[in-house]
Amino acid sequence: MPSSRARYVTVCQQLLTLGVVLAVVTPAANIVSLDVVQRAPVTTAPTALAAYAATTTLKSEVPSGVVDPIVTEVPLTAPVGGVRGRTLAGAPQARIVAGKGGGAQLTSLPQAVSGYGAVGVTWGKGPELSKKQIQVHVRTETDDAWTEWMPVAYDAEHGPDPRSEEAKHSRPGTDALLVGDVDEVQVKVTTPQGAAPADLKLAVIAPGEPTATKVEAPAIDTRESEAPTSARTAPVPTTDPPVEDPVADPAAPGAIEMQAATFTPKPVIYSRAQWGADERMRDKSSLHYFEVHAGFVHHTVNANNYTKAQVPGLLRSIYAYHTRSRGWSDIGYNYLVDRFGRIWEGRYGGVDRPVVGAHTLGYNDYSFAMSAIGNYDIAKPSDAMVQAYGALFAWKLSLHGVSASSRSQQVGRKSFQAINGHRDADSTACPGKYLYAKIPQIRTLAAAAQRGWAGRELESNLTFTPHPDLIIRRTSDQQAFVLPLRGTGGKAPYRIARPIATGVSLVGVNKVLNAGDWNRDGHGDMIYRRTNGYLYLRLGTGRGTFSGPRLLSTAFKKVQLLAAVGDATGDGWPDLMGQPQGSSMRIYPGTGVKPLSAGYVAAGKVTATRQIAVGRMDVDGAPDVLFRGSGKVTLSRGNGPGGLTSTRAMSVNLTPYDWIVGISDVGLTGHSDLVVRQTSTKALYLIEMTASGFGAPKLLGQGLGGYDLAG
Repeated sequence: MPSSRARYVTVCQQLLTLGVVLAVVTPAANIVSLDVVQRAPVTTAPTALAAYAATTTLKSEVPSGVVDPIVTEVPLTAPVGGVRGRTLAGAPQARIVAGKGGGAQLTSLPQAVSGYGAVGVTWGKGPELSKKQIQVHVRTETDDAWTEWMPVAYDAEHGPDPRSEEAKHSRPGTDALLVGDVDEVQVKVTTPQGAAPADLKLAVIAPGEPTATKVEAPAIDTRESEAPTSARTAPVPTTDPPVEDPVADPAAPGAIEMQAATFTPKPVIYSRAQWGADERMRDKSSLHYFEVHAGFVHHTVNANNYTKAQVPGLLRSIYAYHTRSRGWSDIGYNYLVDRFGRIWEGRYGGVDRPVVGAHTLGYNDYSFAMSAIGNYDIAKPSDAMVQAYGALFAWKLSLHGVSASSRSQQVGRKSFQAINGHRDADSTACPGKYLYAKIPQIRTLAAAAQRGWAGRELESNLTFTPHPDLIIRRTSDQQAFVLPLRGTGGKAPYRIARPIATGVSLVGVNKVLNAGDWNRDGHGDMIYRRTNGYLYLRLGTGRGTFSGPRLLSTAFKKVQLLAAVGDATGDGWPDLMGQPQGSSMRIYPGTGVKPLSAGYVAAGKVTATRQIAVGRMDVDGAPDVLFRGSGKVTLSRGNGPGGLTSTRAMSVNLTPYDWIVGISDVGLTGHSDLVVRQTSTKALYLIEMTASGFGAPKLLGQGLGGYDLAG
């Protein structure tokens, strides 16, 4: 089911109190799908994040505009027959000494360094070299005094995924080593088992100097201007033009008191512009998105004694080395954090989007990474840095529907915890022994910030796939099937897969709900109502099958517009919403496998033919619903916790469709989507939603005329 859905979270007042976000469940007359949105009660942020919270109010000196770094590439060995337009003029600037057993040692001529410099070594493509086959050391000179030789990290696992377009243009090489403010640098390359590789180059990077600087706070800060205090008791009335409104005034007698949801801001982040990034250096055509199932902790393996003012230059050096020397499309990391706890935007594409980076070879499509600026094999990370990791990972994982405490996330071919060090995925020392030792603490901080929230593995994960699943019923024998949605990566990015038999008979059933993770065991579940009004729960196994029925209630025969709307009450459990005949709209709070109560009034009487649960369409984190009736579609916003608030008409024509199903955010735009079936052709389409409307239908597949789901 949706393994990576764009979600918005709730993080505390002073900083992180992550409540949850996003619910979607869709009952429709014929097919049902859901994506649960769990929102927790507001809690106090962990005091351990206090140091990070302080950084949210800090201002820093940053460049006033774009600053261009200067990359000087020095040839150390000759290319073999030229290297696709990358040959350099001039003879190799190094001396080579043959070693024992056919090995060699190459030492470059000293090269001048300008500014707070960085160096790296790259070479032409060929058979992958292991760490035993090539060792790189560097030394620097300041005021005529040379340092000892220092190792430069070479990690073949740092880079774009092997078969990606980005990898086709990349060069093997070391990490960038930030050598600091020195006069000269010299590199030594040792290949114990053979000759030095062809087209070997030393890159010396000067970060450039800004013409002017300014002092300002982080530019990426989406905290709401309205103070996240307690409640407003009355909902704000809609200001839209008068329309035929299916929901009565929620403030009318009998309506419950409603509270405004506390909204969680993102951790504040310094933007690319604030470190002077020249956007012309990146390959704009290579930007792409996929999914976020987990996060990785890295380090940049460089000097640790930098000042606050030097950090923008360090980032420009890494950016220049990655793009101009390594041939990557952009800086490899999604985020970077300095020793002062400040978070910086890395790869372009949106800090809240699942931007595919070049950081953890083989796993980039399914993860994100934040790299700590420094070498944490030789130094311990600051408390502020560790706290920044906890805050950022809590927010980012929640945004994509992942619990920070999850111990099993499918990331490509393997399963990982939600938060990992790079060495957990590859044979590498990254992120250094001292930072790696902090991974358990980072997990604890992030999980505490998400306290009370049920993450991705607690959603409607019917088949352990990264995209939503639907539940359908075969008309010939009334058997239930799971209909998975698959990503294709092509021009038609999504398609339906072959239906999976569940073994559940729906004979005598007139309403089926994809209930999300009703009992919070990590698997999606199913709720259905028989014609006698009895409501049953079947717990999902995660393999497209379900356990035996459990009775939830005997009193739902006359409940109309019944939908599984997600966590409307804010207690972390999925809920139902429905309207008893002739009465008002009610919330039926879910409590796992326990029987349902009579619930409470959520709004006045609704006049509509269908309720469609759509999760979060606005920014408050509470689940919303669509009502269809008299040829019109109206959005009623959830006010979280408690009920429905303002309504407005939506501009969308749903009359051609007999199935209308709300699903989670397929395209990761921050809003839930619809799956519809055309009445005439029985073809299935995806309609992506935004806060203001609906996109054009996109074909998912055909041949579903033999299925139905009575509602």
